[in-house]
Amino acid sequence: MPLPKWLVWFGCVVLLWAYAGGRPETAAAAVHAPTANHPWHVKYEVKGHDVLVECLAAQFPFRKGEGGGHINVYLNGQKMTEVYTAAFIVRGLPSGKHMIRLELVYNDGKMTGMMHEFEVTIP
Repeated sequence: MPLPKWLVWFGCVVLLWAYAGGRPETAAAAVHAPTANHPWHVKYEVKGHDVLVECLAAQFPFRKGEGGGHINVYLNGQKMTEVYTAAFIVRGLPSGKHMIRLELVYNDGKMTGMMHEFEVTIP
């Protein structure tokens, strides 16, 4: 049975992190680097009432605590949660159309100015 795409992608992220030495100081060096030169890419897939989301943001430190950052997840204009991983699932959406907005934010409150918005239809 093949592995889910999000799991393969997550494994790649872990390997890249390990390749960088896994040292917090390595990742922290880019915390407030200009992000306009480092675009992020978002892929998503609807599976039943769930939406699988994968984000690739070069030099963005997905982690809790000082020097880290997260994604603010909004559903239909209301903030749902903060996610500290690059791949996650929005679970249990009711049938119909929904607008999902993602914003990259540093844990110290600084906004990156990077946002991605997309609409999904749940059967």
